Amino acid sequence: MMRLFFGLWPDEALRHELATLARQVQGTCGGRRPRDEALHLTLAFLGDVSPARASRLITLTRHFGCPTGQWTLDHLGYFRRGGILWLGSQSPAPGLEVLYQTLWKELTVCGFTPPRRPFLPHVTLLRKALHPPATTCLSTSLEWRFNQLALIHSVPQQRGGCYVTLARTALPKEST
Repeated sequence: MMRLFFGLWPDEALRHELATLARQVQGTCGGRRPRDEALHLTLAFLGDVSPARASRLITLTRHFGCPTGQWTLDHLGYFRRGGILWLGSQSPAPGLEVLYQTLWKELTVCGFTPPRRPFLPHVTLLRKALHPPATTCLSTSLEWRFNQLALIHSVPQQRGGCYVTLARTALPKEST
């Protein structure tokens, strides 16, 4: 079985900004940062998938077409369960919502069940944070332009997991 999810990777410049922010909030909130190369946005967590089903998902990924767009990151949030400190948006990102809905339509046809809870796009900056941040607003927002969807395998290792991209697709259409 393979533990899979669909996600978006930030470009190198944004990854650096996210890692810098994670270090800053770690100084005030405690907790453990993900490795810089592991920073991502999860669109669809699929859990354990058989190799045969994974092969079908690789094909789906390579042929998937969906709008691209931009996501403004300007809001810190905190999930008490697990002490997860995350970065997201104060307002919706229509292009990201279209991508999420389009992806789940395809996955439903493949026999996957969409989550019951509403989509809350976020990037995990800290795990096991001792407390929420003092403020939830960033002084400067970060812009994430997305143009590629990835099917990612979470490979367990001694110290956390390692993420391996199994397939990517360019997202050719532009939306706002």
